[in-house]
Amino acid sequence: MSVYNGELFLEQSMESILSQTYANFELILIDDCSTDNTIQILEHYAQRDWRIRLFRNKENIGLTKSLNKGLELAKGEYVARQDADDISLPERFETQVTFLDNHPEIGLVSCNMEIINFEGHKTGEHKRACSSEFVSWYLLFYNRLAGHSQVTFRRQLITKLGGYDEQRRFSQDYELWSRVAKVSKIAILSETLLKQRIHNSSVSTTRSSEQRSYSLSQSKHNIEELISKEINLEEVVLLRNFWLSCWPLISSLEIRESIYNLNSRLIDIYQSFTQQSSQRGDDVKAELSQCLRILIGKQFLAWVQFPMKADHTLFPKLWISYYAFFWCPQGVPISWLILLWRTLPKWLKLPVRKGYRISRNLFKVKT
Repeated sequence: MSVYNGELFLEQSMESILSQTYANFELILIDDCSTDNTIQILEHYAQRDWRIRLFRNKENIGLTKSLNKGLELAKGEYVARQDADDISLPERFETQVTFLDNHPEIGLVSCNMEIINFEGHKTGEHKRACSSEFVSWYLLFYNRLAGHSQVTFRRQLITKLGGYDEQRRFSQDYELWSRVAKVSKIAILSETLLKQRIHNSSVSTTRSSEQRSYSLSQSKHNIEELISKEINLEEVVLLRNFWLSCWPLISSLEIRESIYNLNSRLIDIYQSFTQQSSQRGDDVKAELSQCLRILIGKQFLAWVQFPMKADHTLFPKLWISYYAFFWCPQGVPISWLILLWRTLPKWLKLPVRKGYRISRNLFKVKT
């Protein structure tokens, strides 16, 4: 844990670590020249618990360099990360250590997270669990892990990769996970093991613009490296929004070119990604290829269900469905049945009858 002026939530964060059901760990604390009461709080805990190793930087060197310093100091087989304003649930270490012990092919494990505010009240959640085969796919477009505090990884793996890129002030985690995915599998557990605090003083709030810039540049690098082609930032944003289900409220006049460009890039990425998997055997490649086609198709079909501008709403949905059919033809009729079920009462001005529901689980594919 690297800390800079973290006195507000530091005690809650520390207590959540020291009360873990898995107790065989060392807690490396690095104070990055805080100017508040952070060091006093850390010293108090260091005197209480022999597992704590406290260090203070001679000058403020920033988070990325402090994290690499922590890696150099670590002695354990595994390294768990946490920021000074987040809270680990009691069984986090035990769950993640057990998983890594039982899955030697996994280099890094993450989990689902609960989002809390300044007061500690739940405001949302990050449900990012998926098959490990798809984590590297999602990482092309955005940080699928959705945070930094919830991960545990194999120390030797990260050391061999050179640790964190010290040229990165922000999104250093996303950059590192992208490198990890090239040499090892990443797992995201379905259990919620961390409470991630979002507040007005957090980096994700105060430096959101810079963080987004670093993150998008990483996505751009990931995609260009895979397909061996240059792409512009607008395409990266479109691809990211597609996978984050942040579709624009586009009208019929804008839809055709945008969807064509999006689909063209998806084809490039899909072909390059599946080609890389051929090294693992034809059977694996065929299965992954089919699952990815369904995954892409489902995302287009989810867009069909998304509200659009009032003008010419039907045409954009038909155009999106056309591309969905290219990827996953069997899903289009079901998607339109769902859409009609929702919209017919409005068109005909009929009351919506409660007690009827069409399942949105169109395919039993674990993505």
